[in-house]
Amino acid sequence: MSPIFFFTLGLFGLTLTIVAMRGGPWHKAAGAALGAAWVVSQLLPFDFRSPPWGAIVADALVFLFLLYGVVRTRRVWLQVAAGFQFLVLATHYVFVTDQRLEQWAYVSAYYVWNIALIVTLLVSCLPKNRNHPL
Repeated sequence: MSPIFFFTLGLFGLTLTIVAMRGGPWHKAAGAALGAAWVVSQLLPFDFRSPPWGAIVADALVFLFLLYGVVRTRRVWLQVAAGFQFLVLATHYVFVTDQRLEQWAYVSAYYVWNIALIVTLLVSCLPKNRNHPL
């Protein structure tokens, strides 16, 4: 495992702790969806030569969930999170269409967008006013 994996895992653990203490129902549901996608992507095999179809499907389902949240609520953080999750899917698409892509570039971009998504969830739990539009 790489240092970026452990950094992201630690950040995600901190975020889930804050979500559990301060988050609303959409925060908790998003945290659960991201956690489930993370577990699926870690359990399914990835040989670095072919697309990680399990992770792609899990990430697509997270995107659909976030998109549903955007349509059902007026929360800005869900819009931002869905945007970052779309970029995660775009990263998968680039790797699927051109597997000559350097592996480090694919994984780096994947982690950058995932960290941005996790930070969005974290920051959205920070306002003290529960009626804040975030």
